[in-house]
Amino acid sequence: MSPQPLRKYPRTRHLRGSRLQPGDEDLEAAPFAEIDGRHLVVEEKLDGANAGVGFDAEGTLWLQSRGHYLTGGYRERHFDLLKTWASCHRDALHRALGDRYVMYGEWLYAKHTVFYDRLPHYFMEFDVLDRHTGQFLSTPRRRALLADTPVVPVPVVAEGPTPSIEALAQRVAPSLYKSDDWWEALQQAAAREGLDVERVQQQTDPSPLAEGLYIKVEEDGQVLARYKWVRASFLTSVVDSGGHWIDRPIVPNRLGPEVDLFDPELRAGGS
Repeated sequence: MSPQPLRKYPRTRHLRGSRLQPGDEDLEAAPFAEIDGRHLVVEEKLDGANAGVGFDAEGTLWLQSRGHYLTGGYRERHFDLLKTWASCHRDALHRALGDRYVMYGEWLYAKHTVFYDRLPHYFMEFDVLDRHTGQFLSTPRRRALLADTPVVPVPVVAEGPTPSIEALAQRVAPSLYKSDDWWEALQQAAAREGLDVERVQQQTDPSPLAEGLYIKVEEDGQVLARYKWVRASFLTSVVDSGGHWIDRPIVPNRLGPEVDLFDPELRAGGS
């Protein structure tokens, strides 16, 4: 049994002025002129692991992360709950996606640099690829396709043209998924895992602000271009952890009150 050829999620350029991140040094930053006057969909940029959900022609569920399918092993341990969730909702996901669409999202179970304590879900969908056309669906088309599934999308914070890069940067606000007590919740989560609380704090961005913004140019029912904007203060007071987050002990992010990942009626709500 073999999956369909893997469709890796495209890399995303920064807009000029955005704080570059490790691994992005080879990508040329885009000038504001590329988005000036275009129809934009602006989302909160979430700090998690890129994941994908799709099916082959036989209806077999396949999960992926970046450039590989998830097939097991220690380094995939933070995806264990994703595998359980996708299997639980397999029928609903298959009805929506079939073997035509691949759904991409941010898997937020394990803390990376940002800690969240009121997530509406651990899988936050942000894109859908149509294998037949090669197009990524616009936000309205994605919403329609996934309307009858228990899938929660990333939050949209603005839509339409923006007059300047400064106006866009001002859209960076406190994360929608951090409570007023998120720092204390982080300490509790680290202690519960038996970890060095001070060390975990040093590996965590201390600001209540979102990491940044994810910006899509959408026209004619599809995504034509994508960019990211990371706030200048992100990571500046986080010490070098001495390794990649994937090799650290897991600190689970928290779900919001009364969130049930396995509720078949779970929907996006007002996001």
